Amino acid sequence: MSNERQSLTNRLEELFLSILRYVILLVLALSVIASIGLLISGVSDTSAKPEKYKYEKFDSKQLANDLKESMKDEAKPAPEQKKATDKKQPAPKNDKLQEEIDKQVKILSDFISKYGFEVNQSLTTNLVNRANKYGIVYGEGEAGIMEYAKGQTQVFELILLDKDMNALVQKKYNSQSEQEFKDSFIKEYFDRVISAYPDFHENQINQSVQFEQEQNAEALLKKAGAAMKLYIAAGLFAAFLLISLILVLVKIERNLRVVRIDSEESGILSANTVSAGQESS
Repeated sequence: MSNERQSLTNRLEELFLSILRYVILLVLALSVIASIGLLISGVSDTSAKPEKYKYEKFDSKQLANDLKESMKDEAKPAPEQKKATDKKQPAPKNDKLQEEIDKQVKILSDFISKYGFEVNQSLTTNLVNRANKYGIVYGEGEAGIMEYAKGQTQVFELILLDKDMNALVQKKYNSQSEQEFKDSFIKEYFDRVISAYPDFHENQINQSVQFEQEQNAEALLKKAGAAMKLYIAAGLFAAFLLISLILVLVKIERNLRVVRIDSEESGILSANTVSAGQESS
């Protein structure tokens, strides 16, 4: 009876050790995977760098469509606008940027003069300053400035030299009942055309500044969390070593248990043999 109880106990212990072995193997595998993952993530975060903002391109066709849609709206009364007095433009500089600016001024002047206005004397200076300011969107130095300036020229050509667009403007202008409203409409239209391109780039630069601030903050957070990830990875690796040691000890225990059981069975068998020999004598 005692042998049966001992055999049942041994079986339960064997079952428990088997379950424990599989649990240990599972925890061991998870700890290794987590340790490697955190190690890679931590090393990556230590060298985290903020991403660069990607500037969008100005959509001239969208501006043209918006202006066409605005022609459908009825003009609202506006304060009286005084027409600009005749003023000579400053002598253009002999460089590529100034040549591009001169093209823009001519397009603007040709358009506005049809309605009895003339461009302001400061227009050339403003266009040059905008090119110098917003050219950074397209790159550093003269190349970026020139690309911005050429883009502005294309916008003016697309909007102010387009026959269909000019016909719509003329129709809207003629539909106004009073000269005051006509002048106000032309001024608003002119201001919108001349400001749409630089306003778009102003918004792009503001967004890039905000984006860079967010990226810098995110990079700092990643670097701060990298140390914690590395510590956790080290802890998991230590747990891996400890669990491996436990697994080895369990294996040794299983082997010793088998040897002990074999020894007990051999002892019982020897005792039974001796007892049988005595009885036969």
